[in-house]
Amino acid sequence: MNMNILGARALLLLFTIFFLPREILAEDSSGVVRVEFKGQKKSMTSWGNLPTESFLSFSEWKRQADFKLGAPEWEQITRERNNKELVGRIYQCIGSCRVDRGAGFFNGTHRSGLYEGDEIQTVGDSYAWIFLLDGTMVRMSPQSSLTVNEFNIGIKENFINARINTGNILWLSRAESTFEENNHRETDVLFFPYAEYESLPIKEQKAYLEDDLLELVSPKETYLYHVKNLNLRISENNKITKSKPTYAFLVLPNATLMGLSPSVEMVSLIGGSSYIKKRSAKTLGHMNSEKSSAELFLQMRGYDNKELTTVLEDQWITIDEKGRNTTNVEAMPWLDVGEFITKRIPSIYIGREIFLQRYGQFVFGDVYDPLKLAQDYGYRLWGKMKSAETEPNSDLDLRLEFLKEYFRRIETTNLLASGKFKERLESRGETIKMTDYGRFYFLTALNQYYRYGELQIDNISDISKGEVLNSTKKLLWKKMHGIR
Repeated sequence: MNMNILGARALLLLFTIFFLPREILAEDSSGVVRVEFKGQKKSMTSWGNLPTESFLSFSEWKRQADFKLGAPEWEQITRERNNKELVGRIYQCIGSCRVDRGAGFFNGTHRSGLYEGDEIQTVGDSYAWIFLLDGTMVRMSPQSSLTVNEFNIGIKENFINARINTGNILWLSRAESTFEENNHRETDVLFFPYAEYESLPIKEQKAYLEDDLLELVSPKETYLYHVKNLNLRISENNKITKSKPTYAFLVLPNATLMGLSPSVEMVSLIGGSSYIKKRSAKTLGHMNSEKSSAELFLQMRGYDNKELTTVLEDQWITIDEKGRNTTNVEAMPWLDVGEFITKRIPSIYIGREIFLQRYGQFVFGDVYDPLKLAQDYGYRLWGKMKSAETEPNSDLDLRLEFLKEYFRRIETTNLLASGKFKERLESRGETIKMTDYGRFYFLTALNQYYRYGELQIDNISDISKGEVLNSTKKLLWKKMHGIR
């Protein structure tokens, strides 16, 4: 009889363990809700990396047990610290795009996932477009390096912390404005045919009319229709984003940029000066170009320097190698030529809208459920940044203040150490090769721009004279050659 009672109790216990809701099981005896992020195991023990001596030590176990009893939220803090959130994906890579993650690395390709702490490098003469989940597009020129430290989803705004290690980086935050409709051809055609087939322009096919033969030789409006398609996609995705901005915190070795949804080009040269330029809505080609964008702030280096200055639009600014002074760049034609490559990029923007709809919808919401966001997507929910001084600081505000102080001190120390090392080498009579900005950062892309223009002329001539083969009508052929 006693055995039957024990068996029934055991069955009841097993039923309770397996069929209770996850939220109930996730609450420990202290009343603290334990949130398990997507991809994390229930056990916090890393069984494959246990040090045998300390793990079998009773005194060490007792010390850790006492610490955990004094901090009931220890497990939640550890889970949040160990959780690496997905920040974006590689949209397209030309050449070799190396992703360093932990102690290993791999060569990233189209749709490769990027997580917090990953460093992306364009090796040699390589180029890349990176998509971040909030809709930001990042273009990397040759010999450039970028580290996305964190991507935080807030109640009212998102937050990105990234470091521009070296090279030429273009940071384009997504705006809900549509683009001016024109029939000018694209400039960044190095990536043609583009990774997403739907982002390719559809070539206008003019009908053969005997009464209107002049229509055949009139300019085609392929690019005009392409921009109209882009504007339709932007208007459709605006229903998803709901005007939710992203606060970007961008760290260079000798300066820090911060602000809501910035569009800025940055050049960071190892051991040398840096160059930055904030692009206005007019330069970007937005239809509502008279609308002013949010302010972008610049913080220089120095242990006691907490001053923030506003960055002017459409003006190249140089920052000296010590991070103490800035001057306006009067004449440096290489910078303007490099900027021209990304002047008109509707296909890249369409690719952004495609990726945003495919991967980034959960980032934008009117109301968030923290448990659902953690368990289904693997993200921690942050608060909203205060809009007035009278409002209390949220965790996102405190995080921003910490990052300002932390990176200013760390980068100042790095600059002082590198400066002393440079002086020591010069005292020995050794030469130091500094990185300079030049055509290396855009030469391949510029050559492809001119070559693509000549190719389009040749294709038009071939179509008017030659025979159209059946193989060229197949979908595989079209995808290989960027034909829609």
